[in-house]
Amino acid sequence: MSIPHLSSGQIASVLPLGARLEQTPTTALFKESRLEVMRLVLAAGKRMPAHAVAGPVTMQCLEGEVDVGVDGGHRLLRQGDLVYLASGVKHDVTAISNASVLVTIVLLDRAGA
Repeated sequence: MSIPHLSSGQIASVLPLGARLEQTPTTALFKESRLEVMRLVLAAGKRMPAHAVAGPVTMQCLEGEVDVGVDGGHRLLRQGDLVYLASGVKHDVTAISNASVLVTIVLLDRAGA
């Protein structure tokens, strides 16, 4: 069963999941032609492999801690921290502890507009 995306004007909670984190899947909250917002949920030790997105990205840690590998280095995000990545920047994400992250992606066409 798929989870429906938000409709325009609909409200969704992005409060920390707490004890529900391990039972909650990663979810796309909504996706439009040029914008996608998702809640990435990772149990401690789980990893999202290196990838790049054709558009700028922000990641805001809602709970827990994640290591974001970028530009040959690492950025530790804790609850309340936000990181911005320019279009095309290769990155990976590893959960240091159970974590959820609000990810916003500006979707660009191949011409970059």
